[in-house]
Amino acid sequence: MTSPTPPLKLFRDEAQVETIKCLSCGGPIALHSFGARQRVVCPHCGSTLAPEDSGALTLLEAASRKHQPSVLPLHARGQLDGIEWEIIGICWRRCVVDGVAYPWQEFLLFNPWHGVRWLIYSNSDGHWQLGQALDGAPEILKQRHHGVRFDKQRYKHFQGAIAVVTYVEGEFTWEVHVDDKAEINDFVAPPLGLSIEQSSGPDGVELNFTVAHHIDAAEVWRAFQQPGKPPRTRGIGPLRPNHWHRGRRSMWLSCLVFVAAWWLLSDRLAATRHPTVAFQRDNISFDEPFAQEIKIGTPGETTAIEFTLAASPLDNAWAYADVLLVNLANDEAVGFGIEASYYHGIDGGESWHEGTSRTTHTVGGVAGGQYLLQIQPQRGGTGSTPTEYEVSVRQDVYLTRYSVLALTVILCFPLLAWLLGWLFERRRWNNSDYSS
Repeated sequence: MTSPTPPLKLFRDEAQVETIKCLSCGGPIALHSFGARQRVVCPHCGSTLAPEDSGALTLLEAASRKHQPSVLPLHARGQLDGIEWEIIGICWRRCVVDGVAYPWQEFLLFNPWHGVRWLIYSNSDGHWQLGQALDGAPEILKQRHHGVRFDKQRYKHFQGAIAVVTYVEGEFTWEVHVDDKAEINDFVAPPLGLSIEQSSGPDGVELNFTVAHHIDAAEVWRAFQQPGKPPRTRGIGPLRPNHWHRGRRSMWLSCLVFVAAWWLLSDRLAATRHPTVAFQRDNISFDEPFAQEIKIGTPGETTAIEFTLAASPLDNAWAYADVLLVNLANDEAVGFGIEASYYHGIDGGESWHEGTSRTTHTVGGVAGGQYLLQIQPQRGGTGSTPTEYEVSVRQDVYLTRYSVLALTVILCFPLLAWLLGWLFERRRWNNSDYSS
């Protein structure tokens, strides 16, 4: 009987990790990335070493510096995106913008089957990114706001700066030294980002392209099983997802469904109304007040009324009326003012006009019963002022104000989400080269 095949191990056994002593300070150095390394920086003294063809290390530059504690320790292991990684190198870099230094930490992650990744921590705002090298070069887009495109995704230019290496320790798959400089241009399409790095090397100008995505601080902390809580994040990071934008498609679709339901319901409610004329009188003189007893609605029920005022002739003039409806059963009164105006003329060779000689006013919740209608008219203007007017009172009208209010409430949610999303992006771009 054949024995079962042992499971594959993600990393080599501890006994197979190559351990040597630093040629400068004698401190122990554990090597993990075997053939991929090009530079090894002693975590104890900072001396720079390089592998020889035989596999041993040769001292390139002796150094003596104090160990710089990073937010994650060297050789810590953690699982990100379903893959177990080990931190084999730590590089501190910074850029200076308007006299202010912005440092960040880059952790070189290694896995024997998946190669390397970069876990990036920003000291200034506490945000994290996980990046890897592109398998090609992005396309430069010619547009007002400089951008690039890669794998059908557009990225907007966010900022450019000169990055300087300030601290290194561990193993690296490229040559790295303290004070190395590179020109970096970052492009964003949150939660994705793309970075183009240009530096001068022994073979001339080198270009490196990196694509990254935002990762939550809590996820990093859990992945590497760090004690306590991660450093607090501040502000809006370049790649932080805009949660107001993530659900905007479904929110607008829901809004369209509610608007359709509102339209059908409003139409049905309007169809149930049958307005009737409760009172109408024309040829009323402006020279004296008017009073008339009228009946509105059915006693014991409420209704909505529409009061109409029409003045004539109205030419570059206005007409106004104070209206009072007094309930004869309890002396409760409903009062309002209503105005009609019409003006016209010629300005700059073009004629204009505004206003109307007929206007309406709607009142809801009027109790049915006998009312005394009192009207106190007024008139004035530079043209021919009106000499008479007519009024009408319709009852059981449909109050569109409530349906409009409902529509406003429906539209408020997506509009509010859009506004908050816009403010979110404004705060993000305030940290860019395009800050307003």
